[in-house]
Amino acid sequence: MALLQNGDSIGLISCSDGLRHDDVRVIHKIEQVLENLGITVVKAATLFRDDASPFSGSPQMRASELMRLFHQSEVKAIFDVSGGDSANQILPFLDFDAIRRAATPYIGISDLSVINNAINTCASVPSHHYRIKNLAGHFADSQTELFQRYFMEDEHDLTFEYRWLRGQQMNGVVIGGNIRCFLKLAGTRYFPDPTDKIIFLEALGGGPARMASLLAQMDQLSVFSKCAGVLLGTFSEMQKKELTPSIEALVFETTEKYNVPIAKTEQLGHGEDAHILPIGVPIVLE
Repeated sequence: MALLQNGDSIGLISCSDGLRHDDVRVIHKIEQVLENLGITVVKAATLFRDDASPFSGSPQMRASELMRLFHQSEVKAIFDVSGGDSANQILPFLDFDAIRRAATPYIGISDLSVINNAINTCASVPSHHYRIKNLAGHFADSQTELFQRYFMEDEHDLTFEYRWLRGQQMNGVVIGGNIRCFLKLAGTRYFPDPTDKIIFLEALGGGPARMASLLAQMDQLSVFSKCAGVLLGTFSEMQKKELTPSIEALVFETTEKYNVPIAKTEQLGHGEDAHILPIGVPIVLE
């Protein structure tokens, strides 16, 4: 069954750093595209940042607005347009039992990886790694087609291409996201059990030294010794600047002792042409 149908409503919110006020044009473009698809937008009060801070509201306010969207039965999916650093502030104020009952999909990328994984861990509700602001980007036409195919048609096949770095097959429930933000959950009740999971990792900024450090932390958390495989998205700064060692080499070296399967895609991450990946849902790569 399709996640969205003509006539449905979706929520827009900023649970991490708030949008700048000049982003209002982006929101208007998103609304226009969705209106053409027959989708109505319900906007949270915590969307744009306050003049005196980078936040769209206090952690309690942002959590309250997110819960308000979960409580609205007409809201069939919640798309977070934010990013930055502050999404994990809201986690203690979320009602995961109510989120479980609502079972409304939550969709975001980057810093929102903390919410994607916390919702899956604490409420057993799948989420999606996807940036709805792509509907207003340079690839708006193809992104609109992708949105319609994935969210509004009765098919949820993986749409991205990938290549193998090690192995030829992996299957399991997907966890992860932006590597820096995902690791904010380490040591908390929100961090997912990596056993037999596919670990998805991507990044916007950071060079080889930072990535080596973050990968070492994941290894010290026993993520790579327990997982079923690693799916790498784009590591924007490293790949754009062609920094070495490459992310492929770093991950290959870190996981070599476990012989864990590794696949790499250029279609998941921060790119304006990026595709969609379900979090908390089993997938098969082969």
